[in-house]
Amino acid sequence: MNEVTAYWEALRSGATIPYRSDVDPRGIQRALKNAFILERMAPGMARLRVAGQTLSELMGMEMRGMPVSALIDPDTREPFRRALEEVFLGPTTATLRLRSDGGYGKPALEAQMILLPLRGDAGKVTRILGALVHQGRVGRAPRRFHLEGSFLRKLDRQDEHKRLTHEAPELDYLDIKTIPTRHAHLRLVVTDD
Repeated sequence: MNEVTAYWEALRSGATIPYRSDVDPRGIQRALKNAFILERMAPGMARLRVAGQTLSELMGMEMRGMPVSALIDPDTREPFRRALEEVFLGPTTATLRLRSDGGYGKPALEAQMILLPLRGDAGKVTRILGALVHQGRVGRAPRRFHLEGSFLRKLDRQDEHKRLTHEAPELDYLDIKTIPTRHAHLRLVVTDD
């Protein structure tokens, strides 16, 4: 989790929210199995665009394309949904403390999840870089987690606005829709062979 957070902070360069296209898996190579990227589908809902091996082990299936809420027990999905939406709209970072109760073939698990905002092509926060780390043996899948607690850290939008637009300091808002895309997601390579 520290590796993913440090990588995101390095991309952020102190103020800006990085673009999804800035993320290079080589930058978090040791944490790839725990990392994931979410895409916002609707308020409080996101699906896994990229899912590391840890999520698949916990659920006993390939998680790419699934809603991230599948990892969360139904009784705490509402506070999880609110935390997720804070990350998208804040923009905010979130650290979540999770617990999965024990049962037959399922030892109790403690886990932590981080959620870090990313910009999409239009400059709006529509993606999240995250990681999930658990302590204990997974046992029988699927494993769902209760949200035990969350720590949200609001990012300073005013500083970010000044840094991106170089406008006067009296402005205290950020219209991120005006920020152009800086990198293409895909590159076409053609050979004549």
